[in-house]
Amino acid sequence: MAELFDFTIKNGAAGGFGMFSAAHFTWLAALVAAGSGVCLAYKNADENSRRIIRRAAAWGALGIELLRAALLFAAGEYNLGRLPLHLCAMAVYICALHAWRGGALTGQFLYAFCMPGAVFALIFPDWGYYPALHFMSASSFVIHGLIVTYVVMQVAARDIVPDVKKCPQCLGLMLALALPVYIFDRITGTNYMFLNWPSPGSPLEWVAFLGSPGFVLGYLPILAAVWAVMYYPFRRTGENKMQ
Repeated sequence: MAELFDFTIKNGAAGGFGMFSAAHFTWLAALVAAGSGVCLAYKNADENSRRIIRRAAAWGALGIELLRAALLFAAGEYNLGRLPLHLCAMAVYICALHAWRGGALTGQFLYAFCMPGAVFALIFPDWGYYPALHFMSASSFVIHGLIVTYVVMQVAARDIVPDVKKCPQCLGLMLALALPVYIFDRITGTNYMFLNWPSPGSPLEWVAFLGSPGFVLGYLPILAAVWAVMYYPFRRTGENKMQ
């Protein structure tokens, strides 16, 4: 059991579950099954029960994120590379805020950026150097799964109704978050939001030849393609119920 909480494991170490391995697909299948169950329960629940489910999902993810930070700090492994500056780490706090206060634009941002970001992280995990059942692997899979579930269940229940007209505002908010993170990355040599170099094994490696920060331009066609798929079913958009 002790090795499941060994926080000294570094990228490149032997024994990780590896991307697209049987363990990786098992985690994905488990998350899809669990998330589908939660989404179905949420869609069929009354408003009070929905509020409880929203807060359980969002604040559960936040609790796991804070627990992970505390354990890393206790192990002496909390450093500049462990700050909550990746998009999905920010998404945890945005979900928690949305579950508490609501907000139409917040819901739109969660759909436009946080949900696809979490999906990409699950497909191309950058924590594959940990064993499949290591706390860092399990917590990463669960946190990202909760982010996706938090958004999808509300879209399914029309508590969040994606509106392509809000994309420019969401993009502006994303740029406002990314610019200071990029400056921090350049100063400290970190790679938050993968703005200094592509996530290993991700499609962004296809444009790595553009160098840094040139490869960031590769985000644009990927984002355009993803948004085309995500917003096509919502060509006729109504108002969000969640305010």
